[in-house]
Amino acid sequence: MIKKRRRYFIFRFSFVFLCSAFCVYLVQGQDIKRPRLENNRIYRMGVPADRHWVSTGFDVKRGEVIHFTADGTISLQKGNPKAYCDPNGYNLKTMQQPIVEENIGSLIGRVVLLISIEEDEETGEEIRNEIIKEFYIGGETEIAMPIGGELQLGINELVVEDNEGTFQVRMYLADKRF
Repeated sequence: MIKKRRRYFIFRFSFVFLCSAFCVYLVQGQDIKRPRLENNRIYRMGVPADRHWVSTGFDVKRGEVIHFTADGTISLQKGNPKAYCDPNGYNLKTMQQPIVEENIGSLIGRVVLLISIEEDEETGEEIRNEIIKEFYIGGETEIAMPIGGELQLGINELVVEDNEGTFQVRMYLADKRF
């Protein structure tokens, strides 16, 4: 009876291990695919000031050059008439923002490459292992994507809950590759 239980335990453990390994393989292989930007097509989206990051819904490849143009005005503090800025940001730099060398409130982007997803054994929380590369966009620029992964846009500020307004962003895949 003990041998049967032991074999059952080994079989069950092996099965769970193989399933887990396959799931990690799928995630590492980026099987969760989003569409890619198409040549000669302009994409438009809003980037609300009160959200940290907004997915564009697109995956990019390393080296692809994307042209961004943005306009609009946001407030970095509801009710404060001096806290308005355009996509180039408010002329202030703090340690309390994702890209410290650029103006607070400016339009920024990032590419997120998902490596794996694990579960914390004690809390059951999902742990995402990612490589993230952030970059400044501002009012208009072309950026060679630093890595491949999901393209996201956001505001260069960490405390966004008291912000209001939306930047309107247009982007397209440029014909260049680096």
